[in-house]
Amino acid sequence: MRNTMRILGLTLTAVVAASGCSQKEEAAKAASGQAPDNRPVTVVAELSAAYKETFDRYLVPVLQSKLPHITLEYQDQKPSLQEKIVAGTVPDIVLPNGNLRPILDLNLQYDLTELIKKYNFDLTKLDPSLIKSIQAYGTKGEIYALPGDRSVKVLLYNKDIFNKFNVPYPKDGMSWEEVIALAKRLTRTDNGVNYYGLNPSSNGFLKSQLQLPVFDKDDKAQLHTQGWQLLASTWKAIYDIPGNNATGAARDLFSKDRNTAMLINNSSWLLRNSLPDFNWDYVTMPTFDNKLVSDLFGSSFSITSGSKVKDAAFQVISLYYSDEVQTAISKDAALVIGSTVPDIQKQYGVNVAAAQGKNVKADFGGQAATKVVEPFDYVANPILNEAFNAIAAGKTDINTALREAEEKVNLKVLEEKARLK
Repeated sequence: MRNTMRILGLTLTAVVAASGCSQKEEAAKAASGQAPDNRPVTVVAELSAAYKETFDRYLVPVLQSKLPHITLEYQDQKPSLQEKIVAGTVPDIVLPNGNLRPILDLNLQYDLTELIKKYNFDLTKLDPSLIKSIQAYGTKGEIYALPGDRSVKVLLYNKDIFNKFNVPYPKDGMSWEEVIALAKRLTRTDNGVNYYGLNPSSNGFLKSQLQLPVFDKDDKAQLHTQGWQLLASTWKAIYDIPGNNATGAARDLFSKDRNTAMLINNSSWLLRNSLPDFNWDYVTMPTFDNKLVSDLFGSSFSITSGSKVKDAAFQVISLYYSDEVQTAISKDAALVIGSTVPDIQKQYGVNVAAAQGKNVKADFGGQAATKVVEPFDYVANPILNEAFNAIAAGKTDINTALREAEEKVNLKVLEEKARLK
């Protein structure tokens, strides 16, 4: 009898222990967002209007089919994340646009490395330069986001202007010197119309191409370097072309006024908005001697540190990168996909009339730079833009502009450090 009771007691203990383990496992799954037995779970994502449209069109139907227990809800990007923290309404997925700094400043960053391992997510299917750009925000190779697309800059050109002045079209892989030489031949006035050879749109990609840091290890700006001199002289050479000083919205000058021969921009806005009477094409953006095109880092998906449904959120993101979803996006040229799968890239724009006959491979061409990430880059960037605008307008020389910018940056960094104490 005593042995029977002992066995019964051991059995009950085992059952209770097993039950406890099961409850703990279920609780752990629930806490991490892994829906036990595919129980319903809701993932909230803060997305731009463009990405909401992309998700609804390409991702949600697949999500409903393959992961029907996960419901995706959206939040607007306003109010701000800081206000949402106060209100207790922080989403599970956020979409930083080309800069993870706001996520880190609010301590919302979450390293996806363990989830990548857990779900056997294949990082090799994504552009490695984008992953490196994201890892630049961490100190130990953390992956705080996954890239939503390639933010590609290319050289768009108006074939009619080239034909009019009998100038050969640009080619993939040209240098800045070669493109500036073309711009000189195309900048002129003809029958009362001013034609502009090259509109670079921005100077930011030049810094990216040259992989130029602003600061030394002590957070002191160092702009008196050969790299910054090269960047500034290239920028100045574009605006020193007599008559190449167009004012107005760059895209409108190129596609509506059609008086701009070449424009550094992305191609997707023209592919998605067909202009049948516009004779244009594009090639890879010009490069320096290092042959790097600008970094591709744009929109990315981050899972917030306080999310209670991290596993489910990662499953949603993972599904976005499935071959099925990426192929559909690629065919419609809805975004320049981050996928490195050749068969998916080859289908880019096949459903888009405006893409037919265009050099769409340029969107995947060239070796991309890695984004230069520094602790106080957000302080330096507005000052650098001001300096380069002054150089372009001929208001100051290169050495003076860089010296004054360096002084202003160093002063602002000291102010920022004092504010952050």
